[in-house]
Amino acid sequence: MTTPPRVVIDRDELVAFFDDDRPAHLYALADLDDLFWVHSRWWRRGDAVVGLVGLPEDGGNAVYAVSTRAPAATLDLLAELSPEIPTGTLVTGPIGCGNALAAVRDVEWHRRYHRFFHPAPFTLTPRRWEPEPLDRSHVAELDELHALDPGAAFYLPAMLDTGVFVGVREHGRLIAVAGAHVVSDRQRVAAIGGVLTHPEHRRRGLGFDVTAGVCARLEGRVDNVGLNSADRNTAARALYTGMGFREHIAYEECGLA
Repeated sequence: MTTPPRVVIDRDELVAFFDDDRPAHLYALADLDDLFWVHSRWWRRGDAVVGLVGLPEDGGNAVYAVSTRAPAATLDLLAELSPEIPTGTLVTGPIGCGNALAAVRDVEWHRRYHRFFHPAPFTLTPRRWEPEPLDRSHVAELDELHALDPGAAFYLPAMLDTGVFVGVREHGRLIAVAGAHVVSDRQRVAAIGGVLTHPEHRRRGLGFDVTAGVCARLEGRVDNVGLNSADRNTAARALYTGMGFREHIAYEECGLA
């Protein structure tokens, strides 16, 4: 008989659990900050952990189920908890999570990703373009840029509050941006995200410079920084490797219908 999972009410237990592989669990550690914790629910059974994380400002929900200790057991727990997961939730989990959930839920899509991290120190200097800081006053411009390549990058306006989003302009128009999906000063971790270059301005070194601009703003603020790249995006993976990021773990994302 399978032991029922228990709800974790002590976030320090989760900090200790994820702390043994911080590069793999940057998002999980940041999700334990008050901003997310008060809107989240976490379950554990042995070394399988699944979190249903509420995103700020009605950003919806995300499930965190990445596992470096017990991937198979985590997939079992994820499938068991599927009735708890709202429609439209983004699920991040071990390789195979799309197929595991498809056995019990309608899955709209699933893709493989790679987590990269940069060992400290990670100060990088822009080569050509000097990025400018971005905040919530630039949301309309960011949305306009994202609309040119839907699904290529993800951000929420609340992420601009991290203070690390940057952009590059040409003739007054944003042509490249980057920021962070999460920054936790408490856990001293960050995950770079929202990296996007205008389709007509790619292969000009803009991706390097905006990513370097974010890293410069994170230096001294966090000890662990990482980013994600889709398996099929070989150009991005080559860029990040050339910047000194190291591939650490493969995982999968899927969207629930």
